[in-house]
Amino acid sequence: MEQKQEDTIDLLKLAKVLLNKIWLLIIVAVLFAAVAFVCTKTMIQPEYQATSKLYVFNKSDFGSSGAVSSSDISTSKVLVNTYIVVLQSDSVLGQVVDTISEYQGKEGFEYLGTEPYTTKDLRDMISAGSINNTESFSVTVTAHDPYEAKFINDAILYFLPDEIIRVVKAGAVEIIDKASIPTAPSAPSVMKNTVLGGLVGGVLTAAIIVVMALFDNVIHTEDDLTDEFPDISVIGVIPDFKSEKRKTGGEKSTTHQSNKVKTEEVKTEKKSKKDIKWDDDDFEDED
Repeated sequence: MEQKQEDTIDLLKLAKVLLNKIWLLIIVAVLFAAVAFVCTKTMIQPEYQATSKLYVFNKSDFGSSGAVSSSDISTSKVLVNTYIVVLQSDSVLGQVVDTISEYQGKEGFEYLGTEPYTTKDLRDMISAGSINNTESFSVTVTAHDPYEAKFINDAILYFLPDEIIRVVKAGAVEIIDKASIPTAPSAPSVMKNTVLGGLVGGVLTAAIIVVMALFDNVIHTEDDLTDEFPDISVIGVIPDFKSEKRKTGGEKSTTHQSNKVKTEEVKTEKKSKKDIKWDDDDFEDED
């Protein structure tokens, strides 16, 4: 029970220390948030995502009735992963690289830049996955320019269906939605980074304050002494002579300044008397 009480008192002390330094926590948190905001806006290049959706079916002809059985749907779900592997293969991405190289340097395609693309570059820009565990999947291209993301996604959809039929020789894909030009960046999130920056600044400051408080063994006030040794009475308190000396020195300085002003006034008065010229007529009696 005693140990628990001591722990509670320590926690209360730390909470009090943090409350006393709450102004410092707020200032540092705001500074970190401002730095995170500026860095996100000026130093991190925004990214845009263009996403298309495709539907997988396991045979090219459903028959005259056009009916689809549950086994066909199950097989299509299995084929989704296979089609994604084909999508990320060098055979598909190599054709996309050639297409990009063909359009680079042409008017209206400045967003493709001048640096040559590689299949590895494209593979890092592309992500694909099943949509809600169905026989459909999505293809997402992430790029630093919205038109670049749209162009690469369209090129993938152009070459992918024929390459799937050539490799798998079963089933095919139909395009549900083509990618549209993204109107807003997907990353970075300015708000998220700003909030995280503020939290990091506040947590770091709080941790430093707590550590300094835990290692502080100096008795600052009479309350610190009574809290540490509650069974011992305080006999007396030694005054702070330095502060008293500073006060006394201030009073002396003020007195000295006032005396100096009075001396200057006396000197001015004496000087003015010396400057007076007496005329002999002033001493003659009036008749």
